[in-house]
This record gives sequence, structure tokens and C-alpha cells, in this order.
Amino acid sequence: MSDQEFDIFKELGMENLPEEQKEALREQMLDLIETRFNRAILMAMPEEDKLEFDKILETGQGVEEFIQAKVPNYGEIHREIVDDLKNEMLTMQDKVFKPSV
Repeated sequence: MSDQEFDIFKELGMENLPEEQKEALREQMLDLIETRFNRAILMAMPEEDKLEFDKILETGQGVEEFIQAKVPNYGEIHREIVDDLKNEMLTMQDKVFKPSV
């Protein structure tokens, strides 16, 4: 994830958090994005590709190339997941920090 993608800290008013807290939050967000991305690409693959993907994961080599070949819109999927997470966090912040009328 790029620094630009972590403008979410500014959007949430959290840019002044201590670096170690931001890093912990960044790691949690990356883990969540990775989990959601893996689920999404697996859902986009036919069963035979999933079996082949499992074998590739065991070796740890060629994972990115396989995803690029089997899920051509993987970049778009990843962007949507990142955007969805940002929106979820902004919505949560609004619910937690803004009183309902």
C-alpha cells in the first residue's frame, strides 16, 4: 500500500497518532486487505484454477504471475477493496465520533 493510500489517517484525523500506533493500524489494514483480496480472487477463479493456485502457494513462487494471468482485473479488485475499507473506516468514525441528531 502506498503512502497516498494511507491518506486515510488524514481523512480520519489520525495523522498525529504516534508512529507506532499508525504502524500497528497500517499492519491491521494490510492484513484485512490481503484477506479480502485473497477471498475475492479465489471467488473469481474456476475450481481447477484454485487447485493449481494451491500448489503455487505451497512453493511460494509465481503467485503474482498466476493471479495476473487468471484474474485479469485483479488491480481493479484490489482498488475496490482498499476503497471499501477506507469508506468503512470513515463510516465507523462518523458513527463513533459524531453524535446522532
